Amino acid sequence: MTTVARHSGKSSQIERGEIAEVAALGNVLKELFNTLGISQNQYARRIGLDKSAVSRYLSGARLPTQEFIKRLVSEVEEDRGVPLQLEAKEAVHQQWLAALRVCDPAEYALESLRAELARSRRDTERARRNVEALHQLLEQKEAEARDAADDLTRLRLDWSAERATVSREQIELRRERESLSSSREALLREIERLREDVREAERMRAEAVQHSSDLRERVLCLEKELSESRPAGAAGEIPLEALKGQLLQMWEEENFPEATRDLTEAAWARPLDEVVEIMKWLLENGGGEKLNAFVADVCRLRPVEEVVRFARRLDGLESDRHLDAWVAAAASRVTKRNADRFYAGLRGVGSPVARLGDRLLAVAVREITEPSEAVALLVTATTGMTPPLPLRATVRAVAARSFWNQTFPFVVVVQLVKEGQLFLASGIIHDLCKRYGVTGVRSSYDPSRLFRGIEQLDTPTRDALFAFVAEMNSSHSAGGFAEILLRGGGDDLRLLDKLLDALESHKALDLLFNDEPSGESVTSTELRRYVRRRHR
Repeated sequence: MTTVARHSGKSSQIERGEIAEVAALGNVLKELFNTLGISQNQYARRIGLDKSAVSRYLSGARLPTQEFIKRLVSEVEEDRGVPLQLEAKEAVHQQWLAALRVCDPAEYALESLRAELARSRRDTERARRNVEALHQLLEQKEAEARDAADDLTRLRLDWSAERATVSREQIELRRERESLSSSREALLREIERLREDVREAERMRAEAVQHSSDLRERVLCLEKELSESRPAGAAGEIPLEALKGQLLQMWEEENFPEATRDLTEAAWARPLDEVVEIMKWLLENGGGEKLNAFVADVCRLRPVEEVVRFARRLDGLESDRHLDAWVAAAASRVTKRNADRFYAGLRGVGSPVARLGDRLLAVAVREITEPSEAVALLVTATTGMTPPLPLRATVRAVAARSFWNQTFPFVVVVQLVKEGQLFLASGIIHDLCKRYGVTGVRSSYDPSRLFRGIEQLDTPTRDALFAFVAEMNSSHSAGGFAEILLRGGGDDLRLLDKLLDALESHKALDLLFNDEPSGESVTSTELRRYVRRRHR
């Protein structure tokens, strides 16, 4: 892994929120821009960018993207009607690289590798053309050598046929033969040298191809590493300390919209390490509202996995305000499709972050109006969790829905039982009994509300609910539920009788007569007396 620390910048630059190399690049770009003769607002609208982004790029407050620079050069060339000199374009690019090297060494390393890969590919192409040229030359020389050999053979035949003629002609033929033989030998030596050159050129081409392949692998690895450590489009951010300096300056100048925009960009684009540092810094300098907005932007703009990793990084901080902000923001992201990723990602984290998954589901449940949606969310979040984590806040949230929808918690319990989520279903029953029906706790909650909710259930759902209460084999749950039906129904004891029948059929009626370890009865004397009269 390539880990490169971000440049901290000089103290004076940080205080001003400036980086010298970025400012120098801004001056170069502003000179180019001024040749267009239009306002920054007009140009921003032309290229589809926010006017504040154009202003920051041209003022040297923010490192521009390569796309912005290329577009500006293109606009200037179109306006002038002639292309910029290649040297001028290269100078701008080198100025951008110098600024990138200060702002983002990791991205600079990637750009350097890309440039080296481009050069290597050009070298490979040149080597390929050189090999092709040498092959062509070799083929040409070999053809010449073959022609010379044919001429020499014909000359020998002619000399043999005419050796009986005049001696002068014989001498000329011998000289021509010797000359052709010498030329052929020279061609053969040149062909051998060419073959050596071809072998060397092919070796160099193979090395160039391998070098390009190695560089490409390094580029891909670094791209993957940077993509995993930061969102797309995050390259070129100014150093963190410089950003802090800019924010302080903007707050001092009451330029709150610009500061808010910078914080939102940081929440989306900065690596998580820096995001956590910004959050700590806001705890000290920004106040609660800025902190909540920043955490909300992190949860709103980043992928679910990063939101979860961000939460895991919050453990151990002195203040809990950031946890509240995270829960409020992340809850809006929870759906049936990603609930398991949220909940599973928060397992095994130390307190108080360990409770975030529970709190997150609780907030999400409070926003749900249909029991089936709540069940789908809870089942998705907890399926496969062994052992299941206690979801106290989530259980309380489901139970509390009885204030707005009297049947809601009971329908959820029955559906959870059907889904095999007995642990959650038992927790909801236990919380309801604790709120409304435990003997000795005269709560302000009105048990008649729960009674009416149970009364409104259809017969199969109500029977399934009573059967589950009996199967729980819990004195507190069975006794609490019976107390709710006794006190909530007034003179109407029909629902209590149905529950008692369910307990009796499951051989669980004795649960109502158990005592606490302290010796106190689980159920009231009134309930015990009624049960004895009914089942004696």
